[in-house]
Amino acid sequence: MLHHFSFDVPWIVAILLAGAWYAMAFARARRDGHHRHPWWRLVTFQAGLLAVAAATLSPLEHYGNEALWINFLGFLALTMAGPPLILLGRPLTLAFMTSGPVTRSRLRTAYRSLPVTVLTFPIVSWLVFAVVTYIWQFSALTDTAARNDVVRDIQQATLLVVALCFWMPAVASDPMRWRLPYPARALYVFVEMTHKGLFGGMFLSMNRAFHHGFSTNQPAWAPSPMTDQRLAILILWIGGNVIFLIALISIVVGWFRYEGRNAARIDWRLAKARDAKESRRAALDQVFRKPV
Repeated sequence: MLHHFSFDVPWIVAILLAGAWYAMAFARARRDGHHRHPWWRLVTFQAGLLAVAAATLSPLEHYGNEALWINFLGFLALTMAGPPLILLGRPLTLAFMTSGPVTRSRLRTAYRSLPVTVLTFPIVSWLVFAVVTYIWQFSALTDTAARNDVVRDIQQATLLVVALCFWMPAVASDPMRWRLPYPARALYVFVEMTHKGLFGGMFLSMNRAFHHGFSTNQPAWAPSPMTDQRLAILILWIGGNVIFLIALISIVVGWFRYEGRNAARIDWRLAKARDAKESRRAALDQVFRKPV
């Protein structure tokens, strides 16, 4: 198994460059006194890159071309585990912290551009994520990607991009054009969780294998085609729901914390206004009680 790591140069270069850039930018931010970028964000970003590496470079990628349930396990790591962890690292915020005025201007122009604005609009990002994932996972393209390295790279790259676009409104850690309030974020994730659950149940109830390439070219160690298909759906269904549930809990906890901070801020302003009113009243009392 350890002999089946994929030495896919574009993915190796992209993952190493992203990890090295983030580590150097993080060190520079801490050196410059930007302590609002804590250590756990470095950990989440690098963990997200590890999830992407597991899906694209590890034996998971090799055996995913032979068994459907391993293929869907890699799909889960690439679209559901890696992207939210990467976004929790706030890479765009870190880039703004550690860049000069020219680079910040270019970054601002890029993330405010029309393609990014359209792709990160919540309805569009939800639809694109649903359509692209189903096209790659529940059509003949799944078999084609398993047999063709170029198609496989295109599949993985597009899945990662649409997953990042989908998770961006839900995580909302970096500056973006469309920033949903906490209730809308929870609804956004819950709708996708329900949608994936309904389609998972539908595919789980099928009585025939829908991926001809996997069912006819299985290795000797793989389960039967129907068992392989049902295992794949269960992995995608249960694993996805667990991640969605964690995301929902995180959003609700963040919502409560935000409301608590907002209430404390309002109480502080009201207390300050009361103190100012009392000071004015005390000053007026001193004026009117002063003997003539």
